[in-house]
Amino acid sequence: MAQYLITQLQEQLAQAGDSKTKEWWEAYLKHSLPFRGLKLPQVRAILHSWAKTANFSSQPVTQQFETAIVLIQESWGEDKLAGILLLQEFLLKHRLINWESDLPKFATLFDEAYIKEWNTCDWFCVKVLNPLIKQQGKSCAEAIMQWCEAENLWRKRASVVSFVNIAKHGESNFPGFTQMLLHSCGVVVQSSERFAQTGTGWALRELSLSDRNLVIDFIKTNSTYFSSEGLRYGMEKFPPDLQQQLKQYRQEKLKSKNNPKSSILCLP
Repeated sequence: MAQYLITQLQEQLAQAGDSKTKEWWEAYLKHSLPFRGLKLPQVRAILHSWAKTANFSSQPVTQQFETAIVLIQESWGEDKLAGILLLQEFLLKHRLINWESDLPKFATLFDEAYIKEWNTCDWFCVKVLNPLIKQQGKSCAEAIMQWCEAENLWRKRASVVSFVNIAKHGESNFPGFTQMLLHSCGVVVQSSERFAQTGTGWALRELSLSDRNLVIDFIKTNSTYFSSEGLRYGMEKFPPDLQQQLKQYRQEKLKSKNNPKSSILCLP
């Protein structure tokens, strides 16, 4: 799509921004990303109006896809969101994304730091990767779960956050789902980075609605990897007494790990 049409969209977004919303967004994200000053419904409305005027849907699919990618590569938060919404509400809606050819391009957005903070990462997970998984099934899910091995923090986070909305369905997603997600969580939880920990916790929280006992076993097995925050999210839907038991279990394991001699019986 001609660059001037993308520029038109950006000008419309810029004109609609307000300083208070801009300040709120930038403070909320600790100035990790610049914002024009729009809320999500405003971005969506401007985007759809622009798409109609520009005959976006009549453009070749490759150009539609490239336009979305170009917007995500922009520095502004709202431009990134506009690109994500194009993928979700125009391409995915009409089944115009193929995970085998397009997932590597999405990985590049993370690895080249076009997605470099939790807000854009989570938008992308919820609005693009999760619907793509629902639409294209187990093979797509497996490929995204393999991102748990990525060096990039945000792609690692996406390997579990992309499943938060469907984890509660467990095996009804597809056979083997639960163990596959637990494997990804088992890799991601070994990172001490806060956003790896919270992503793992969110996925486990929802998975516990499907199979609490497996999640309890996972937490016990990996207790020394969890941060307090990650563990809190993972147990959020457990009864208070069970939460307390698991907290105590983690504390004892950490104490034993940090002071191995304390767990050895000394004989006279």
